[in-house]
Amino acid sequence: MLAAALLHATWHALVKASVDSLVTLSGISLVSVALSLLVLPWGGMAGLQAWPFLVLSVVLHNAYKLGLAQLYRQADLGLAYPLARGMGPLFVCLIAWIYFSDSPGWTQLAGIVLICAGLVGLAYAQIRVSRRLQLKLWLAAIATGISVAGYTVVDAYGARTSQNWLSYAAWLMILDGVTFMFLVAAIRGASLWQGLANNWRPTLIAGLLGTAAFSVLLWALSLGPVASVAALRETSVLFAALIGMVFFGEPRTLDRIGFVLMVMIGVMVLTWSHLR
Repeated sequence: MLAAALLHATWHALVKASVDSLVTLSGISLVSVALSLLVLPWGGMAGLQAWPFLVLSVVLHNAYKLGLAQLYRQADLGLAYPLARGMGPLFVCLIAWIYFSDSPGWTQLAGIVLICAGLVGLAYAQIRVSRRLQLKLWLAAIATGISVAGYTVVDAYGARTSQNWLSYAAWLMILDGVTFMFLVAAIRGASLWQGLANNWRPTLIAGLLGTAAFSVLLWALSLGPVASVAALRETSVLFAALIGMVFFGEPRTLDRIGFVLMVMIGVMVLTWSHLR
C-alpha cells in the first residue's frame, strides 16, 4: 500500500512539473479511457439505476481536475497536494453530518482537529513566505475538496447501486475522460493537441502510474482490512512533500514539514475512524 501511495504522489508530481497541468490531466484522462475500454468487456454495461450517479460523478470529477490544475499553477507540490488531500475528508464529514445526520465521534473529531490545525499552519507558513494570503489558492483548494467529497459519496452509492464495481469504474473513467477532453479542448483550443504531442511521454507515464496506483489500491483492499489500507494510502501526502523538497527545491522548513505531517495523520485517523 505504501507503493500505491508513492505512485499516487509521483503522478501528481509529474502533473505539477508539466508546462500546462490542465493539458497533462487531459492526457492522463485519455490513458484512463484507453485502459477502461480494454476492461469493459469484463465489466459489461452499467445498470440503468447507476447512470444518475455516473452523470453526477463525471461533473464532480471534472470540477476536481479543474481545481487541481489551478492549485498546481499557484502553489508548490508540497503545499498544493496536502491541501487537495486534506480538504476532501473534512467536507465528506460535513456532508455526512448535514445530509445523513452522521455526527462525528471522538476519533473523527481528533482527525478533524489535526487536519484543520495542519491546514491553518500551512496557511500561516504560506503567508509568512509570500507576505499575503493567496486567496485564489485557498478558493481552489476548497473547490477541490468539495469536489473530492462529492464524488467520494456519489461513487460509494453508485458502485453499490450498480452491483458491479468494475463496470461502474470503467464507465466512469470513460465518460469522465471523454467529457474532460472536450472541456479542455474548449478552454485551450488547438494548443491542447500541441501540448499533448510535446509532452506525451511524461503524460503517458503519469497515466500509467495513476492506473497502477488505483490497481494496487484495489488489490490491497481485496487482501487487507479496509481501514488500514485506506489510512496507509494517505502517506502519499508525506511522499509528495518529500518529492517537492528533493526534486523541485521546495522549502524544507521544520514548521512546513510538521504541518504536512499533521494533515497526513489527521486524514489517516479520519479515514480509519470511518472504515473501522
